[in-house]
Parts: sequence; structure tokens; C-alpha cells
Amino acid sequence: MKKTKSIWIYILFFGAIWGIIEATLGYALQFLPPLVSGSVMFPIAATLMLITYQNTKSRSAMIYVAAVAATIKSINFFMPGLPAIKTYNPMIAMMLQSFVIVIFIPLFKKGSLPAIAAGIAVVGLSWRMLFLGNIAINHALTDFNFTQLASISSMVEFVIILGLMEALILGVIYLVRLAIKQKVSFSFKPNIVVSLATLIFAVILTIFL
Repeated sequence: MKKTKSIWIYILFFGAIWGIIEATLGYALQFLPPLVSGSVMFPIAATLMLITYQNTKSRSAMIYVAAVAATIKSINFFMPGLPAIKTYNPMIAMMLQSFVIVIFIPLFKKGSLPAIAAGIAVVGLSWRMLFLGNIAINHALTDFNFTQLASISSMVEFVIILGLMEALILGVIYLVRLAIKQKVSFSFKPNIVVSLATLIFAVILTIFL
């Protein structure tokens, strides 16, 4: 019971951190060329999920972290003038990213650079393929025009080019963590007060930014 409580403290904390990053950096990245922001956000989100796993040893915790971040994102449903599709598609992307990380976490656990490189590349491409299927269904149901579906080249760019871009960014983050792990500990133990305060801060930022 105590261990479960401890895991949920981590989930709330890192889910809230993801929510804060979405509300701040995610908003700023919207000024980049279309669709590029996801190539920056996913490596950050993946790193948060991997740190969560490192501290909890729980695969499901990574999914719950994404669920907390997606729940914070859902506040945007109540924002006037913002189409619902602009909120629920990012929420779907968050959950797909967590599922892919959970599936391929064994590659990261092996510790060998080839396995880790394969894991980084696979997760970057896999969630994008799944998300492409999601928006294809959305298009069929709502007739909403997605730029990712405009042409074959658009689909290739979304899955392959941007997927490899984010895999490269995630790889750089991983190598930086590897290089400084002797000096910086990525083991962190938040308490319930810190986690709840961070969650509240994430909600406030999402409302006002």
C-alpha cells in the first residue's frame, strides 16, 4: 500500500511537469513550422516517462503520467473559440506516446547502445503511425482536413522525417543524461505536498496561458 502511494506521488508530479511544459514550451513551439513542435515535445515527454519508470520501476506509471498530463490538457475544452479537435487530438497523441514507450521499454532496459538506438527510432516512428491512423478515422467521421493527410509526401514527412527528427532529439537527451549521470542523480523523491502544488500550478498555467 505504501509503495502504491509512493508511485502515485511520482505520477502526479511528473504528469504535472508534463502539463506545465505543454502549457509553456508547447505554446511557444506553436510558432515553429507546422507539425515541428511535436518533434520537440515528444522527446521531452518520453524523458519524463523514462525518469518516472527509473524511479518507480512501474510500466503502468508511465501511462498514468500521460493520463495526468492529458487530463490537464483537457481544460482547453472549456476555452472559448478553441475547436475541440485541437484539444482531444493532442490528448490522444499523449496516450499513444505512453503506450509505445511501455511496449518498447525493454529495448531501453538492455543498456546496449544498439538496442537503445533501436528503441529511440522505433518509438519515434510508431506513435506517429498510430496517430496517423487516428486522424484518418477522424477525417472519415468529421471530414476535417488534416495537413498530415494532404498527400503521400505529407504522410511520409509526418511519420518518417519528423519521427527521425524527434528520435535524434531524444537520442541527444539520452546521451546528455548518460554523460552527466555521475554528477547528477535522476532519482528524485517528491512528497505529496510538492506533487499537488505542482499539479495545481500546471492547471493554473493551462487556464491562463
